Amino acid sequence: MDLDGKVAIVTGSSRGLGKAIAKTFARSGANVTLAARTEEPHPRIGGTIIQTAEEIKTEGGTALPVKCNVAADEDVDSMVQKTLDAFGRIDILIHPAAANFPGGIEATDLRRWDILMGLNFRGLASLVKAVLPSMKTAGEGHIVNVSPKLSPDIGKSGVQSGYFGGPYGLSKQASTLLSLTMAEEFKEYGIGVNTIWPDGSRLRTEGMIAMGRIDPSAQDPQRFADAVAEIIGKDPKSYTGHCLSDIEVLREAGITDLSKYDLPPLEDNS
Repeated sequence: MDLDGKVAIVTGSSRGLGKAIAKTFARSGANVTLAARTEEPHPRIGGTIIQTAEEIKTEGGTALPVKCNVAADEDVDSMVQKTLDAFGRIDILIHPAAANFPGGIEATDLRRWDILMGLNFRGLASLVKAVLPSMKTAGEGHIVNVSPKLSPDIGKSGVQSGYFGGPYGLSKQASTLLSLTMAEEFKEYGIGVNTIWPDGSRLRTEGMIAMGRIDPSAQDPQRFADAVAEIIGKDPKSYTGHCLSDIEVLREAGITDLSKYDLPPLEDNS
């Protein structure tokens, strides 16, 4: 994938999926805006946009770290303007940033509902509206949202944990519906809109570790980043409106041996 001269905004790029995606794009020549809230080290979850920027620059890439709360329109508008001021255009928007509160409808406080919908759902709309003028001027663009395929069993699966049955799952399914709506609306502009989700959610990220969701079989987030890169490598004028899993994308690209993404067991520090 050659992204030389392209400009990408990646939310949630202080850690996890966003960080892996941002570093992958930078290695391919893109100028990357790192949009996330964490500038200073968090006591419980590792990673900051400053650290990600330093790692990218060490590898010879270009990164612009911008503190941004995606749920705040003024932050989004400011971040997009800083990107345009620095790089002159926006070609790619990737939205992995998300809030995740476990629990079903009854157990979830309404203030947390607002956070979930503000970041996971409305935040996507805010980001897209802000980058759309630049992409329309260019006559093309890629928008990729991190959300799952639509599920008819959303009210049945994961109700106790709230993972898909609760407000979190609802916010993510809603953002998938929004993505499909935008895919149809933006066809005339040559802008591709797709969604992608970690297959089985078996990826080892700082967030998953902090929440205690440690799966011995979890793989490197680079698996997900490589799948996103495959999507960006396609023509956005024709490749749009797809709801995908990362493993599905990799297999379609001929990558069937996923053992390179295996990680050693985590040390028990208890």
